Amino acid sequence: MRRCLCAVVGLCLATVTAGCSAEPTEGVASETPTSSGTAAVRANGLPHSGAPAVSTPLPESVLPQDPCRAFTRQQIVEALGADAPEGERDDIATGPWCSWQDSTTGAGIFVNFLTETREGLSTLYRNMRPVVKVWREIPSIGGFPAVAFQSTENQRACSVNVGLSDVYAVSVSVVPGRAKKDRVDLCELSGKLAQTLVDNLKERAGR
Repeated sequence: MRRCLCAVVGLCLATVTAGCSAEPTEGVASETPTSSGTAAVRANGLPHSGAPAVSTPLPESVLPQDPCRAFTRQQIVEALGADAPEGERDDIATGPWCSWQDSTTGAGIFVNFLTETREGLSTLYRNMRPVVKVWREIPSIGGFPAVAFQSTENQRACSVNVGLSDVYAVSVSVVPGRAKKDRVDLCELSGKLAQTLVDNLKERAGR
């Protein structure tokens, strides 16, 4: 599963968790924290590296213990089809992980609860933004800041990451089936499922 994470989804765990302080690449705009973000920096050093502050966080308790319960069975079927496989859990360096991979079509869904770094989106802004080939600061998802990236320009998936608080985030990547791989916007595809995940978590929180 760790090989799949790096090779297919492209979330390079060594880079994310190493805590390196590489400077942002030229042409990538950094963000100035809001007043609430500045207060957060003074309190616990978060957010940093240009990551936006999360003004109305969700409690981490909304995350299901099993990341394979991030979606309902019906939501997985709608995304992958009636023969969609069951999710397979793993615990990786960044936090709990689940994958649904259809070996017949080549399609897959990958979810990671980024809970281990304790820096939320700040980890990605510091360690991933300088090295990935595609980096998009996208519109908020469910009212939460979000960013999408691809490690390489021809990667088969786009990782959409949503900061649900300053200390944790969730990541969703969707790999389209082989028949659709050249006909869809990969980041838009992952973003739609990330919206579904956030909606599920907000429902668990009673919002």
